Parts: sequence; structure tokens; C-alpha cells
Amino acid sequence: MKSARHNKPRTRAMRAADLGGQLTRELTTLRLAHLVDFMNRAASLAYPRVSGLSDFEWRIIAWVCETPPLSINDLAARLHRGVAQVSRTVKKLVAAGLLHRASRRGGPGVLITPTRLGRAVRVPLANLARQRNATVIDGLTPEEIKLLDHCIAVMTKNALEQLASEQRLQAQAKAARHA
Repeated sequence: MKSARHNKPRTRAMRAADLGGQLTRELTTLRLAHLVDFMNRAASLAYPRVSGLSDFEWRIIAWVCETPPLSINDLAARLHRGVAQVSRTVKKLVAAGLLHRASRRGGPGVLITPTRLGRAVRVPLANLARQRNATVIDGLTPEEIKLLDHCIAVMTKNALEQLASEQRLQAQAKAARHA
């Protein structure tokens, strides 16, 4: 006879293996990556439920509304996705009336901006993002949040320096291969 413990449905979010092993317990960067993964997995369920947009579509709308105008290449870089995928999704959002696509003056490419409808669709999704943020930081004091903000700023600065260093090394290696 099976115990009640084995009759409970196990969701992906509940698996202890998702929390990682020794290296994850040791490295702050891995714990942060796991935290971001859990938040992204939950978001990928929440945003479609609320808006009918996929998580990826919502993120494109969010970026375009936050920092317009953006090129397809800018969006691809910010979303860590291929240009072709971003272009297809932007085309779909343009057809839905959420984004506007205009030729770039004096150069190749296009610039993407939100339409009035796109900005209107973003409002409830931004509110949902604020609610989700409040849930994740629930239990932290204002002082802890201030410290966390400082830690994130320092770590972001360090990560950007690390990225720049890796990009320089990659460019040097590429130049050496072609020499």
C-alpha cells in the first residue's frame, strides 16, 4: 500500500533537486540563478493567465514600453534570444496592434515603439509584476531591502566588469584565430 506522501502530485517547483547541491549552497551566483529561475517559471505561468500573452510577448512589450524605441537587435540582446525569434514575435505583436514598427531613418533596420493599445495592455501586467515583486520580498524589512538593493548594485557593477573582460578576451581570441 502506498503512503499518502507518494499520492501527492509533485510539481516541478516542488522538487528538492531543483535547489541544487554543494556548489549551489556554496556560490551566491548559483543561488541567485535558482531564484531567478523560480521567479521566471512562475511568471511564465502568470502572465499568460492574466493577459493571454506569452511570457516572451509580455517581456517584449515591457522592454519596448520601458525604453522606446528599440531595434530588433536591441530587443534580441536584452532578451537573450535570436533575432529571428524576436522579429517573428514583434511581427505578431504589430499585427495585434500592440507595437509599431518603423523604418530607421538613414540606415538599415527598424525601430519598435509601443502603440496606445500596447501601453494600455502593459498597465495591468506592470501591476501584476509589482504584486509579484511584493510577494517575493515579503518578510524583508525596509533596511534589508535597502541592503539588498545595494548588494544588487555592487554585484551588477562587478558582473558588467566581468562581462566586458570576457568580451575583450573573446575578441582577442577571435583576432588571433584570423591572424
